[in-house]
Amino acid sequence: MYTGFWIDNNYIWGPEESGRFWIGGGYIWGPYNSGKWWIDDGWIWGPTDSGKFWIDDGHIYGPSKTLPWLRK
Repeated sequence: MYTGFWIDNNYIWGPEESGRFWIGGGYIWGPYNSGKWWIDDGWIWGPTDSGKFWIDDGHIYGPSKTLPWLRK
């Protein structure tokens, strides 16, 4: 399912925390949970929901609309 989030200029945009998270060096960085998730071959890996989210044409897809790194 499309999560409602997309990537533009290495920033993650969407309905929550839009533009506050970014991608650098293959990792997802932001105000919290920074660097705990990484991207490999279009798949998102990390301590929770690892491999359940993916990126296709700049859009983020997964089993829910809540991205794992947005959970505080």
